[in-house]
Amino acid sequence: MARPHLTLDKWLSTDTDLKKDFLDQESYMKESLLTKLDEPGQKIVYISTNHPQPRSHENLISDSLQNPARTSHTNERFINPLICETTNFIIETNDEHFSILKKKFLLFKYHSEKKKANRITKQITMDENILKQLEKIKKNCKFKSLDNCLEFLIDAHNFKLSEKDKIISRLKKEQNLNHDYNLKQELKFKDEKITELEKELVHQKNIIHENMSKSAKEFEEYLIQLAINQTIELEKIKAFLGKINEADQQSINQTLAPEALSEIETQLRNECAKQKLFLTIKNQPNTNYALGFDQHHQYGSTVQNDDEVVPAQT
Repeated sequence: MARPHLTLDKWLSTDTDLKKDFLDQESYMKESLLTKLDEPGQKIVYISTNHPQPRSHENLISDSLQNPARTSHTNERFINPLICETTNFIIETNDEHFSILKKKFLLFKYHSEKKKANRITKQITMDENILKQLEKIKKNCKFKSLDNCLEFLIDAHNFKLSEKDKIISRLKKEQNLNHDYNLKQELKFKDEKITELEKELVHQKNIIHENMSKSAKEFEEYLIQLAINQTIELEKIKAFLGKINEADQQSINQTLAPEALSEIETQLRNECAKQKLFLTIKNQPNTNYALGFDQHHQYGSTVQNDDEVVPAQT
């Protein structure tokens, strides 16, 4: 069945604005089928010419405005033209030119749609195997063209890149969380260690305090016991000698007199104090000062260790 005849009116009833752009472009061509007449206050007129001549658009407008009769005479307008008037313009042509305009418009529309879709024509050379793979994807996915196939592959690639970025971001986040967790655990371990050391320090202070108290007391008792033993020894000597002359008895009595014993006791206590002071000065850097407390005032500024007792000489 033959296609119905397309009249000029029906042709202009669709894509009217786009066809006006096409007619504008066609009228600007150097060897154009159309002449454009654009007079102020009137509709634009596109006129087909029987003898197209090379000319510029400016010259066409100038000639049309200055002498329309001369322009028509020069281009020899058709005797029985096809005329159609739209809202914005009027076109005057013939069947032959109308057929040419229809074909040229199809190409114009194609390029216009490609330009509108931000598409360009590009010739590429590819491997035969790659082309087969593209055709296979096109067939399996039921794409209309290889263009759709390439868009699909690009979208799939971009999706994979996006997923890869998400995975990398998640791994970095997990790594940072693990790092923070490890730091917290390390700080917790150090805090526990510090707490243990503080407890041990307090324990050592208590031991030192106990030892210092015990040593000072035992050393004092040792000196007193020494004085008592010396007195007993003198009594034994006195009993052993029995009757002695008055001078010796007087010497012994003077030796055992309360004043003499008191003097011996005082001397022993002074020696004890000296020994305590010496041990205090000797042990201070390693005990009280290093541990941050001072026990000297409790024992008359004296410290004595059991294994360093030096008996006073009588």
